[in-house]
Amino acid sequence: MHALDSAIAVVGVALRVPGAADAHTFWDNLVQGRVALPGVRDDGTLGVGRIDRAAEFDAELFGLTPTQAAVTDPQQRIITELAWQALEDAGLDTERDPGRVGVFLGGGDSGYRHRYVDTDPALSRAAGRQQISLGNEKDFLATSLAFRLGLTGPALTVQTACSTSLVAVHVAMRSLLTYECDIALAGGVTLQLPLDEGYTFREGDVLSPDGRCRPFTEGSRGTVPASGAGVVVLRRAEEATRGTRAVLLGSALNNDGADRMSLVAPSPAGQAACIQEALDVAGCKPGDIGYVETHGTGTELGDRVELSALAQAYGDGDGPCALGAVKANIGHTDTAAGVIGLIKATLAVQHGTIPPVPQQPGDGPDAALGAARFRLPRQATPWPADRPRYAAVSSFGLGGTNAHVILAEPARADEPAAWPGRGPAVLSAASPDALRRTAAALATAVRDGGTPLTETLGTLWHGRRRLPYRWAAAVEGGDEATARAALADALDKAAATRRAVTGPSVAVLLPGQGVSLAGTGRTLQAADPAFAQDWRELRDLVRAQGGPDLEDCWNWPSDDPRWLRTAVVQPLLFTLELALLRGLQRHGVTPSVLLGHSVGELAAATWAGVFSEADGAAAVVERGRLMGQAPAGVMTAARAGEDQVREISAGLPVDVCAVNAADTVVLGGAAEHVTEAERRCAERGVKTRRLPTAHAFHSRSMADAAESFTAFLRRLTRHAPRATVLSNVTGKALTAAEATDPAYWGRQLGSTVRFADAVDTLLGTAPDLVLEAGPGRTFTAQLRRATRGAEHAPVLAELLGDGSRDEAAVHLAALGAAWTAGCDVPDLVAPPVTGRPVPGYVFADTTYWAGADPTGPAADAAPEAAAEPAAESAPQGAAELLAALWQESFGGPAIRPEDNFFELGGTSLQAAQLITVIGDQLLLDVRLQDLYEHSTFRDFAARVQELLDERDDSGLLELLAEIEADGRQEGNA
Repeated sequence: MHALDSAIAVVGVALRVPGAADAHTFWDNLVQGRVALPGVRDDGTLGVGRIDRAAEFDAELFGLTPTQAAVTDPQQRIITELAWQALEDAGLDTERDPGRVGVFLGGGDSGYRHRYVDTDPALSRAAGRQQISLGNEKDFLATSLAFRLGLTGPALTVQTACSTSLVAVHVAMRSLLTYECDIALAGGVTLQLPLDEGYTFREGDVLSPDGRCRPFTEGSRGTVPASGAGVVVLRRAEEATRGTRAVLLGSALNNDGADRMSLVAPSPAGQAACIQEALDVAGCKPGDIGYVETHGTGTELGDRVELSALAQAYGDGDGPCALGAVKANIGHTDTAAGVIGLIKATLAVQHGTIPPVPQQPGDGPDAALGAARFRLPRQATPWPADRPRYAAVSSFGLGGTNAHVILAEPARADEPAAWPGRGPAVLSAASPDALRRTAAALATAVRDGGTPLTETLGTLWHGRRRLPYRWAAAVEGGDEATARAALADALDKAAATRRAVTGPSVAVLLPGQGVSLAGTGRTLQAADPAFAQDWRELRDLVRAQGGPDLEDCWNWPSDDPRWLRTAVVQPLLFTLELALLRGLQRHGVTPSVLLGHSVGELAAATWAGVFSEADGAAAVVERGRLMGQAPAGVMTAARAGEDQVREISAGLPVDVCAVNAADTVVLGGAAEHVTEAERRCAERGVKTRRLPTAHAFHSRSMADAAESFTAFLRRLTRHAPRATVLSNVTGKALTAAEATDPAYWGRQLGSTVRFADAVDTLLGTAPDLVLEAGPGRTFTAQLRRATRGAEHAPVLAELLGDGSRDEAAVHLAALGAAWTAGCDVPDLVAPPVTGRPVPGYVFADTTYWAGADPTGPAADAAPEAAAEPAAESAPQGAAELLAALWQESFGGPAIRPEDNFFELGGTSLQAAQLITVIGDQLLLDVRLQDLYEHSTFRDFAARVQELLDERDDSGLLELLAEIEADGRQEGNA
């Protein structure tokens, strides 16, 4: 339909206009012909168009302190949130997208600094002049956004009055086509202040006498001022792989020059020339365009000039052309008007509907439109099916800068893949409360349907910024409806377990014999071909070392006698656990601590490089063979402490084979002796559970096996471990000497497994994530009990589970848990293809406003002198004064001794201002370096007190005495 090599795709939109804070509501209002202007208010004044969240802002998400947020022009805050929403709408996480992102924005003159910040002396002192300038001058509108979102392309503030935001779009398009950037944010914002103030009509003004804007109707007399903001996300069309809403084919800019009555008078010739140039750039003919979103101010002169220009440029085309005018719905949003008109036209070509210009009480007849093909739609109509959807947008600035853009419908997106039966859902936020808010909004949307579940999960994974507080779940369901309900239920309970960290420490638990293995690995290998390949390679390696044939082990029935053969089970556990460890590494999860139980320690040592995989396979084959030749025996797990179990079993030839927890001890020996120990336990009220083994491992019956295994290992090459492996023998980290000593591995085979001690050692390393890499969940359950209530408990998960849930879903949930801990997990789900909407981040509703109430009148009086905290000459009062000044600098809660200035969000600019204020208050030469070197409040207060103690005030006191004496003499004269 159109060439893509010079076209620009609109891949994301966001806006905030009267009556709508999202594109869906905006479009619905347009199609229904709703007007969001208040008209004549109850007090007789004329109302302006107002928007939501003018005073509210999510400072925490964007890294601003309360003080910084309060001194920042709300226009900067609004455009920051909209940019975030537009990127979410585009499904772009700019931290992971390799392209450079440019910013092209313009803003109105809100007067926030003059009306509010300058009338708040304490806030002005806390922030300082330079911070106030950064938050309020238009020069910093684009660069501040680039800083807050970490964007590295060009960042330009564009200002051309009413045409500002469409000019910004034009500049962004040129920047993309010249490869200055790969993605562009373009738009504008205007906020009418005070927020609750109306306007008064004056004869001859451009403002409407009745608070209504009536473009292209006879007798229209003016426009209505309105707050509004909009942002579009653009990228080169040939690189836009999903979610394109419309394609921009060409644009043009010019100025009316001097061929007009005055600076503010429009020129039909200038406007027509701009339109013609845009058509030429786009390679379109006038008759191609079926819809024009006009500038449409509703002023008599402006409408007449614009219709004349449209007739010159488009009047001779074939086929009908509808004219739109969004100002009738929402008023004149000034610098944001052009981008809001573009968003309207984008939605029109996307949905294939031409929205109406609303009729309002008091309208005159439609004006003569200047060309037979023009029409002013008063009802929503389908786009003619026999015509491609081409549209155009005009925006004309006071002062004569004209902008025009040509756009077209996008190519049809591929349909999303069918629901595969399972998938990962992830969310993240800047705080636990924000995560719960966002999860609740998403749960509602998931229940309502609309966006296919594969698209929802793909968008959440690929198209959202990854923030510190995270939640993940594996969504299961044989059909999409079941899975959708499961996801919504999970979202209702979503909560962040802890803050994710960069490069989290990962511990892995590797179980030994005694766990149920029947069916293990069947569903995971079917769902994960890479895991299936790893396990196949390791099973082949075991077989090559003389081990058993494990090719079809997942299909062995649960009563198959091979499950009791040590020579089979130990190699099977070894191959399974190493395959799981390979999979973790493939998914970006690198263990730093490994704790294996019995044969699990041999798997851990092999992973850590003590043995090569081939030698590890040979060792486990020999270990299993030797232990399988030992005398028959049984094992039982008793729910009691080691001392109590030893007391109960005193006199019996049984051994404590393992101390798995403070209240779980395993006994082993001949069947009749273990049975007697179980009887004694029952008499004492101690519960026991017989384990599925044919031998009493780690007991006296393993003495011969231990000796033979030691001799066997002397033939293998051994190395110091590359990762921390915890010893079953000592409960501490395996040393290089132990790891390379064959006798150690003989002792490990035959002595008590001190697993509980090793767990204590593991928890002492403060891991961020602990995974159980084997069948079951016994050990993670133990850690959950041990860490319950801990301030920084690790994230815990199982890689296979206990069989009660689909194995592949459990594995997916474990990888999700790794993601929540901060691991850089590669993609677990395919990207979305359609770009259908998925609810985004739910911002905090905290109000930040300087001086007066944002809905009240602005303070007109000159600001009074700042109320200064009383200076303290006594050292014991300095800490209280410093705490007050720190708190004033940041805003928010009271300062605590352990608070760090820079971790609270303090900047070098803020630090300099704080040091200046402290110096003035204490008459002390405090330097910036003092704060850098003593950045916690406790340390800084101690440093200031040290300076106070060193200060010699004698000279100052003498000077004050002289001044006082001079004053007395003058009074006596």
